[in-house]
Amino acid sequence: MIRDIGRIIDANLNRATEGLRVIEDVYRYLRDDADLQQRLKDVRHRISGAVPSSGLPAARDAASDVGFSSKGLLEEKRASLRDVLRSNMKRVQEGLRVLEEVLKLDSPDASKVMKEIRYACYQIERDIEIKARRTLRKGLYLVMTELAQGYESLARMAVSAGIPAIQLRYKGDDSRYFLQCAAAVRKITEGSDTRFIVNDRVDIALLSGADGVHLGQGDIPPRQARRLAGDRLMIGLSTHTLDQVGRAQEEPVDYIGFGPVYLPFSKENHDEVTGVEALREAVRLSRLPVVAIGGITRERLEELAGSSCRNVACIGAVASAQDPGEEMQAIHTRSEEIL
Repeated sequence: MIRDIGRIIDANLNRATEGLRVIEDVYRYLRDDADLQQRLKDVRHRISGAVPSSGLPAARDAASDVGFSSKGLLEEKRASLRDVLRSNMKRVQEGLRVLEEVLKLDSPDASKVMKEIRYACYQIERDIEIKARRTLRKGLYLVMTELAQGYESLARMAVSAGIPAIQLRYKGDDSRYFLQCAAAVRKITEGSDTRFIVNDRVDIALLSGADGVHLGQGDIPPRQARRLAGDRLMIGLSTHTLDQVGRAQEEPVDYIGFGPVYLPFSKENHDEVTGVEALREAVRLSRLPVVAIGGITRERLEELAGSSCRNVACIGAVASAQDPGEEMQAIHTRSEEIL
């Protein structure tokens, strides 16, 4: 190995493996994603095994490193966990690119390995982005339907409160109005951690740039919806019986709704009330995250404690509250604690 490049190789091996370890620990300890955690670990070990590390620590000279005290504008800023993941993945890719280039000087085989690993990291980055778009954080799933205060007003409150998801439910027959409302809500939620989901209509979801679509049992089948949407949309599916929960496990959906757990406030022609014990059984049967829906209020949250459902969907409990923003924040905070 050319002695003069030992410091470069050592620094970029550390840069790449440390960045991978940060991402790996997020998926190990925070996201509980065994598949991505293992893929990241495999890549990290492959990097470490591709270049002999003996002698490299001796090449370090932190005291005289001219770049040690230099700072980039964004180095100390992380606005969200997503920022942490993105910045560390870029760090990994940059380190691999440097290794690929300098190893061409006297270790072309190792250089080729670094190139292969770099492209594998591009694919992992893509998969992380897709999973992020199609994953719900725990807490309140707010459904907005026929609101006196308007969809946009409630959407702003939800984004301000950091609510995991809001669904736009419009049951009228004016598609242009539906799209107009969806586009307005998309503008409010864009760039935030609040997922925007359109009820029933895949076309409206795609045209408005929404994060997802929620389908009922009588809507377009999930496989056809996935064919239309590809990886662009999170897809949810309503279920009302344990048989439907079982069938949903074979569908290309990202979560299921289950209920009504209690007598709904917002529907006259609703499915039979399931109750809390059926909800617990649905969660046990499902490999997919479960969103509990139907008549849920802040007071009833305690009855759902320990059910392990991912989210609670609320409609009337928030929309009819004297202070909807305060109510959604209270429901979200408490559901994060007990679910």
